[in-house]
Amino acid sequence: MSSPHPAQPDSKLSLRRGLFSVLTLVALTGLMFYIFKDHLSEISAALHSLTIGQTALLLLLGLTYPLMEGIINQRVLSSRVPDYPFLRGLDLSFLGAFGNVVTFGAGTMPMQGYDISLNGLDVGPGIGLMTLEYVFHKGAVLLYAAVLLLFYGRWLLDADSAGLMRYLLPACLVVAVIILALVLVCTSRTIQKLAYRLLGLLPRTDKWQARRQSWTAQLDGLCTESRRLLQNRFLCLQVFALQVCKLALMYTIPWFSIRFMGLAPLTFGQVQTLAALMMLLSNALPNLGGMGSIETAFYLIFTGFLGESAAMSALVVYRAATYYLPFVVSCVGFFFIQRRWTRARPKKSG
Repeated sequence: MSSPHPAQPDSKLSLRRGLFSVLTLVALTGLMFYIFKDHLSEISAALHSLTIGQTALLLLLGLTYPLMEGIINQRVLSSRVPDYPFLRGLDLSFLGAFGNVVTFGAGTMPMQGYDISLNGLDVGPGIGLMTLEYVFHKGAVLLYAAVLLLFYGRWLLDADSAGLMRYLLPACLVVAVIILALVLVCTSRTIQKLAYRLLGLLPRTDKWQARRQSWTAQLDGLCTESRRLLQNRFLCLQVFALQVCKLALMYTIPWFSIRFMGLAPLTFGQVQTLAALMMLLSNALPNLGGMGSIETAFYLIFTGFLGESAAMSALVVYRAATYYLPFVVSCVGFFFIQRRWTRARPKKSG
């Protein structure tokens, strides 16, 4: 039995949040360039060395991330809604990018849950599947980094001129343990029971009980959908492989930018390893609207192999391709998604 659709996200509230978030984004971007002020001439020279074709390739590679996420969304949700449209899966990807910036991540799941409900799946199972997909993503981040470290771990320690790897690798290990625990919540009945017990230990105040109910509902959906999805091993392998491909494509952006700008003679595998460690480390760092953690992790990881100005130049290209452009595209996508939501409104009350 289907539950009623949740309320459509308020457009005025979204507009207010959007304006505030964009201003925050501009302020953080200005802060980043202020921090880079001593290297702006080197960064500018490196960026001007890129041709139009090279710039277009780097930006197109950045758009493969939401495209791959759209494919993954479609595959995961089609396990519950046969023939789930790819375009609706792509819309969920746009909502993820848009919500991450405009609502600082808080409104992402509600918007995605609402959109999924319009396509035939209740909010609970829909959010459960999206959470499970997020866990697949984190698992892919961990496993891909671990495999690359097997091949390039010694090189990392020997070639790091800043000597930071001896401190960053243990930090990455801590993140790996956290991600592994998240994966176990989805795959282990014992860990799931432990999670329920921990939720039961929360304070008995109204505020914490409301949170407990919300988190318990999310855990219910996650546990139910994980048991259902994990029975389809072929689909799980397919989703995991798509997640790894998504990451590998994104990790090629630093390699192409380093090569195009002539920053350092690093091999493809070496840059993939650095990018994988950067992504792993970023999970341990705070962010605001998707900014802060990636920038810090990128700088810490790449500086020892490129130098400060070269690392900053590669970072500017990387974030333009993987953050700013997808956000701009998601704004256009959100405009059309809202129009579709408006057209669907009479159908809800009918």
